[in-house]
Amino acid sequence: MHLARYGRILLRFWKNALIREMSFRAHFIVQVGGELLWIAMMLIFIKVIFRNTGNVRGWTEGQYLFLMGTHMIVTGIFETFFFSNCWRVSHLVRTGDLDFVLVRPASAQFLLSFERIDYTSLTKLPVAVALCLYAASSEGRAITLNHVLLFIPLIAAGVIMLYSLLFMFAVTSVWLIRQTSVNHLWFYAVNLARYPAEIYQRFAGGALWFGLVFVVPILLVANLPANVMMRTFEPTMVAYFFGASLVLLVLSTFVLRLALRSYRSASS
Repeated sequence: MHLARYGRILLRFWKNALIREMSFRAHFIVQVGGELLWIAMMLIFIKVIFRNTGNVRGWTEGQYLFLMGTHMIVTGIFETFFFSNCWRVSHLVRTGDLDFVLVRPASAQFLLSFERIDYTSLTKLPVAVALCLYAASSEGRAITLNHVLLFIPLIAAGVIMLYSLLFMFAVTSVWLIRQTSVNHLWFYAVNLARYPAEIYQRFAGGALWFGLVFVVPILLVANLPANVMMRTFEPTMVAYFFGASLVLLVLSTFVLRLALRSYRSASS
């Protein structure tokens, strides 16, 4: 019963978002064009790199392209469903509109996480999938059903990781009030995660790599799925990846509940 009700709420959210998006079609087209231009620039950047070297810390050009495609899939899904929602948490707290979320007969985390959807980001997913298929083909890797059945849960775990980390950061606005740095945090997180994790091993004696893999596992969201598909399958790291994503999701719920204990409504 609960699942059916939340499903209906989701459909209503997505329908409203589509109506809002189609009300400004020119803006939507410009945004899509911007996404495609950015992808083209990144492909040129990678081509320039591999014209001067055979590999980047053991990653060949095809493997790097697959990593880029994987990163685009993970971030595309996250940006479609969660980024705009995380971004507006601070606004809801600052204006007191969070009150209207809390009085609704549904999970506050659900409402805060799914009310908005960005259809623009969804348009880059077919390009990302095509890039992954091209990269696998260029490396002579045949994509089988077993690969797909493993890749999809890995992508889902990566999205959950990103969502949990950014949602927890957004929720700190309950204490900090004017917490408007979600956009900046997302920019830096995306830039860190789009490169092979191995390039960070030389910084600070490996401390940066360790922190970004085992403390705040932002590097794993794209690197581990791409590694599993194109390079080596490490069962221990895969188990850690799934476990860490689940722990972070549970932690995000705990942090929200803790923050709401300190929340002062607009009427108080």
